[in-house]
Amino acid sequence: MNIAIVSLGSVSEDTGGRNYLVNFTKALARLNNTLEEKHRIDFFLSPRQQHILAPFLTKQFRVVEVPPASSSSAMKVVSEQLIAPFSLAQSRADVVYFPGNFVSLFSPKPTVVAIRSMLYYHHPEAVDSTRRTVRKLLTPPSAKRSRAIITPSQDIKNDVVNFVGIDERKIHVVNHGVDTEMFQKNYIESERDAVFRKFGITRKFIVYASALWGYKNQDKLILATEKLIRERGLDIQVVIAGKGIGVQNAYESKLHRLVAEKKLNERVLFTGFVPHEELKYLYKYAEVFAYPSGYESFGNPLFEAWAAGVPVVCANVHSFPEMTENGKCAFMVNPLDIDALTDALHKVIVDRHIRQSLIDAGAARVASFSWDKAVRETLAVLQSVIEKPNY
Repeated sequence: MNIAIVSLGSVSEDTGGRNYLVNFTKALARLNNTLEEKHRIDFFLSPRQQHILAPFLTKQFRVVEVPPASSSSAMKVVSEQLIAPFSLAQSRADVVYFPGNFVSLFSPKPTVVAIRSMLYYHHPEAVDSTRRTVRKLLTPPSAKRSRAIITPSQDIKNDVVNFVGIDERKIHVVNHGVDTEMFQKNYIESERDAVFRKFGITRKFIVYASALWGYKNQDKLILATEKLIRERGLDIQVVIAGKGIGVQNAYESKLHRLVAEKKLNERVLFTGFVPHEELKYLYKYAEVFAYPSGYESFGNPLFEAWAAGVPVVCANVHSFPEMTENGKCAFMVNPLDIDALTDALHKVIVDRHIRQSLIDAGAARVASFSWDKAVRETLAVLQSVIEKPNY
């Protein structure tokens, strides 16, 4: 196939978008190397974004720059809706894949869209007003214009059906993968010690890893940690790996104020953004990975934690029951119930049987997810739309 993959805007600054595109492309390149008749891929990126895919570019994989070079929502819309269609018209593509929720509505080629989040329907306050307006305006026509839709979970598929009114036969669930090699191999004691020194880790610790957004409930985790220390007598720290983005910068400041107010400065450690090469040590040596988020469309950190061999305590809403097999491989709680979160964390930390059973179940769960599988299933969807009409 000749495939165009369109991912415009500042992908390098979007943690989820970047991780998806890089891991997908890495696995696609690996698969392509095994084929006699190779796929030819054109990546349509905004200027100054090519570096994120540089290791994978070959004769079959090339980048087409689509101006303008701006990170604003308005300029991304201009690029995606007005400029990209002209570039696509001149491309060799048989099909166009948009992995970032929206398509070029005037694309001259058959299109497939990956709707990877419906956050702005459930938590509109988490997105600034301009982006929220753009996303709600573009999601319905993008879904209807595409010949097929890919979602990372059944939960998101249900959202697309319910909020946008799309025929479920048009929607294909393709789970994300996980780079198990990153989180299972090549741990070096001196590197671990350097990471611990860098972030001030001096005790056993709980780890959280994701963006600092209000709906992800890091404030509840901080309050639960206070209870573990002052009511349950645990000598423990919590490491919060991530940073606020956009409108959530104010929320990150609120978290710092909460820690100061509770006099937990040496117990609650904020790391900011952490590259995976360091993050794997935070997973591997944590007592438990805590993920009390009020919304996740798939929950990549769950799978990273399972791959690293750490037990998980998480929320019981949206995609969490689906991904944890209804709590088989994680201890699920109401993410707004601080006492329930405290109890769950305490049980996992002090009960070796519960801890080991969750570790074993998590390892079994993550074994069935891979980026190679995600690529193969995505390619099957792309191939199918070349020949079939819209629903």
